[in-house]
Amino acid sequence: MGQTKKLMENLDEIVSDNEFREIFTNDVLPIEAVGSAYIPSGDVIPTVEWAERNVVFSPRVPTAKPGPWRRETVPAMCCKGGPIACMDDGEIEKIVGMKGSQTAFTSTAYVWLVHALAEEPASALLVMNSTRDALDKAREAFLPMIEDSPKLAAMMPPPNKLRENWTKSYQQFNRAAVYWTGANSAGALGSKPIRYLILDEVDKYPQQFGRSKGTRASTSSEAGAVQLAEQRTKTYRKSGRAKILMFSTPTDDLGEIARAYDTGDKRHLHVACPHCNADQVMVWKSFKIDMKLAARDPKKAVAQAHYRCPHCKEPWTDNQRFKAIAGGEWRGTEKPRNPKCASFWLPSWLSPFVTTEYLAAKWIAAQGNRTGLHDFINSECGEPFVHYEAHLRSSAFRQLEGNYEEGRLFASVEPYLSQLGADADVVVFGGVDVQKGYLVATFRQFARNGDSGLVWRGTVSDFGALDALAATYGMQYGLIDQRYRTREVQEWCFGRAGYIPCEGVKTRARSIFAVNSLDLDEGRSTRTGLRVIETLTHDGDQLKDILVNLIQQTDGAGRRWMVPKGYGSNEEYCSQMTAERCINGKWVNPLDKPNHAWDSELLCLLAALRFGYFGAWNAAADKAEGE
Repeated sequence: MGQTKKLMENLDEIVSDNEFREIFTNDVLPIEAVGSAYIPSGDVIPTVEWAERNVVFSPRVPTAKPGPWRRETVPAMCCKGGPIACMDDGEIEKIVGMKGSQTAFTSTAYVWLVHALAEEPASALLVMNSTRDALDKAREAFLPMIEDSPKLAAMMPPPNKLRENWTKSYQQFNRAAVYWTGANSAGALGSKPIRYLILDEVDKYPQQFGRSKGTRASTSSEAGAVQLAEQRTKTYRKSGRAKILMFSTPTDDLGEIARAYDTGDKRHLHVACPHCNADQVMVWKSFKIDMKLAARDPKKAVAQAHYRCPHCKEPWTDNQRFKAIAGGEWRGTEKPRNPKCASFWLPSWLSPFVTTEYLAAKWIAAQGNRTGLHDFINSECGEPFVHYEAHLRSSAFRQLEGNYEEGRLFASVEPYLSQLGADADVVVFGGVDVQKGYLVATFRQFARNGDSGLVWRGTVSDFGALDALAATYGMQYGLIDQRYRTREVQEWCFGRAGYIPCEGVKTRARSIFAVNSLDLDEGRSTRTGLRVIETLTHDGDQLKDILVNLIQQTDGAGRRWMVPKGYGSNEEYCSQMTAERCINGKWVNPLDKPNHAWDSELLCLLAALRFGYFGAWNAAADKAEGE
């Protein structure tokens, strides 16, 4: 009570705007609305100590060990620099947990929340995958924990107020409002100001409202569930008093939890070996399972499985592993992009309820089973499962740097000059991605055998500047995407040799590209039939399949696809070239990242295919021309 009274007395110092005053007074109920048996401590104590004094898990709560809450049941959560310490840290606004199964992040979040509400009552929102799931979690875990903990039950509404203020979706706890909702309800997420926000299993949330799940259409009517929920904490965040807990078993590396984890400091639990005292982070490769034995006698292989110290090679028993976890320390691995975010990687083997035999049995069962392997990586390793058919990584471009500088034609410098010969048949093609107020251009030189080297890429202000660059680098043909500013592109290409408008098809095409004719005056009364230009339609997915295979070549065989010196560490270029992923045969840009370099490179490749400068396609093109 003293803490709350102090907050109310100093409300004008905390925040001056009338909106917050209204929020605060509406979220905290009159003192007579609750019982008076519980007396908060004068000084706020750590959640771990407070929970051991006040929280009881009854048999009604789905937990492995009913009874008084003890730190021994969740040792990883209680370690130095761990999740609970960050929940108590006023300087940290957001705690992210990318977790495996049975790590007790959810139950720990509930314990921390009742502690926060006991000491500083304010509005709280708990968001689950669906409304039904939210109601089930409230009924099965949260409410029994409070009702069966005598000291917490004293903060429930009095009997005459209980029926209306203690439901599965809404509770008044210590005069504070606690709401439960599903991530599938946009209206519920956008209607209440919140100080304490708990987002559970976020990778199961709909990513955006107003669109189909699994896509990121730019026409979506609302932001995603996580973004909508976090908007509810805006006022409290202004005063530095909001707290957001976000955790989930991951799905893939584009899921909500993996992306949120990347914004934090990526903390790992460091433990000491019981034999050599070497500091280490426990990873799956250090768990040893005899897979040859597993093929003959899985039961025996499971029984012999163990964790092995990577330093002294000594095996650990499960008890030794659990003791090492209890004495561990969480340390960040990267400088956080969000300085107020602490993020944690919690594989399931950090739980005292997960044995090595259990892990070994699941791993053996997952072999040869894509779904089982996917589940093991997500649920046990607590890691995203990357399941894209094709996906470029930035590191690939370091292997592609040629022995030439930007602005130079690779075929004119050694060693390529000697390899190709002074009379080599080479040509420069251009690819142009048209944007609203500028153009993104790429110039790439191709040799007749399909070898190619990037000459220059960047932005230009208009078509005149593009033409000047084309002359500088000796461009022979330039393909311009006409999806935007269509008529402007078509009129520019007419009468200018070498410029061709092009556009991708929306469905899978039978051929990579098709050559078409367009009469610019069709439908006009003054039609002359003289303003006809060539256009290209192309299957972008097929072109991207070819391009990604070129870039991923590592054995030196086949066509060389090169970039100038320094491009392997050019962050902007690499980011744009890796923006898209192939899922079920379709290339998508799931995060809507800039990808203009990728699109303009694609058009250079299309030009090489169209004019027979791409190895295996050359023979077919020559044959067609001869016929």
